[in-house]
Amino acid sequence: MSDPYVNPLHNPDRYIPVSLSEINDFLASLLGGAPTFVDDSGFFPNRNINTEFAVLLAAFDNVRGKLGEDRYAKLIDLAARTKALFLADPNDDNGKTLEGCKLIWEIEDIIQDARKRRVKAKLKDDEGEVTGD
Repeated sequence: MSDPYVNPLHNPDRYIPVSLSEINDFLASLLGGAPTFVDDSGFFPNRNINTEFAVLLAAFDNVRGKLGEDRYAKLIDLAARTKALFLADPNDDNGKTLEGCKLIWEIEDIIQDARKRRVKAKLKDDEGEVTGD
């Protein structure tokens, strides 16, 4: 029996989104992995609900200044409620996963609202462009 292939370029540290648009992209992966986020392919053996929500919360911290305290607090609350709903429906058979997905869509709306506000105010992103990030 041979040893499994280990990619020498593999980075064990998860990437944390650093912009509003990256968080928006990450939300799509949350929807796709709900409710357990366990990867059956074996490519991401350490992925689970705790790791995914830790990434989400860290991402919110990264853009806290761009969100404002009210939006930030609302997002933290929505993330906690979403995680609780997913934990209550690990087999996606009692409807709580769908409720959690609806909360992710609400998170997305808040992120998009923050991006629209930044564009309207002509606030520049980290690269000096007006993108909403």
